[in-house]
Amino acid sequence: MHDSVRDAFLPFSTPLEGRVRFMYLDVKSLVSTGVGNLLDADDPSNFGSNPQPLPDIFTLGWFDPATQAEATNAEILTEYQTVKFSGTALKPLDKKEEITRLRITDTAINTLVTGKLASFETTLKGRPPFAALENWPADGQLGLLSMAWAMGPHFQFPKFQNAARDGDWLTMAKECRMTEAGNPGVIPRNVRNGLLFTLAGWMAAPPAGDFTQLLYDPSRKLDANMRSGTFPIPMNLTIGLQTALEALNFNPNGLDGVAGNGTRTALKSFQAANQLTQTPSIQGIQDVPPETLNSIAQHLDDEGISHFP
Repeated sequence: MHDSVRDAFLPFSTPLEGRVRFMYLDVKSLVSTGVGNLLDADDPSNFGSNPQPLPDIFTLGWFDPATQAEATNAEILTEYQTVKFSGTALKPLDKKEEITRLRITDTAINTLVTGKLASFETTLKGRPPFAALENWPADGQLGLLSMAWAMGPHFQFPKFQNAARDGDWLTMAKECRMTEAGNPGVIPRNVRNGLLFTLAGWMAAPPAGDFTQLLYDPSRKLDANMRSGTFPIPMNLTIGLQTALEALNFNPNGLDGVAGNGTRTALKSFQAANQLTQTPSIQGIQDVPPETLNSIAQHLDDEGISHFP
């Protein structure tokens, strides 16, 4: 992977996953730690069917912060079982922490993340749709690694994989969306992944840019990236629609990629101002009529504001 992607992965992932020094139960009732690092060999579709930890759990240097004593494998296994059957999957993080005793260091987390990232890259490059991953634009590499981080590197998204094989970045941006039902925490990752693949396509389009550099800056918040002027407004995405409306002085009440009341109100106001059919119930960019998108694009052109596609 490009150095820019390797350097950006922790800053990109930490706001999405948190940085946790104890074991916790994730929303699938799988024991995890670090930056969304799985420690559980169980089957999430059949809770408790194989309540055994992955070998990684014994390599992280767990210790008792009260005594600074290094934990034994038996203590680590006991902590795993306590967390596994705690019923805290949907509890706030502070409640998950209350039932734990052992901790790992930030250095151990960094080492764990770096090792997993390298392993995931190797696995992905071994899959035919992603065989050319090494030569992808940096934003595309980060987007794919982000998907693998959330689902594992063996995920099966047939339409996405076919598009990846063909270098169809806009279809990849559309088909990278992970199921959000019952797991709203994945929404921010979906928004960012769609943006990353869109930016990869823009970078790869003639004349191609520097593939080794990221256009999306993980050190900035999402809305700051959208307002930065570093890249044109991506009109294939809900967050691009929000950005365009804001740029045209129709306030969507935030740039987050979620079509809420603010976005719907801003869009209706734009449509009313331009004698267009109003669509008060949109859930995303896919629900916006082509004539409205064409009108927004024309207004952006009139204002000299760049956009794509």
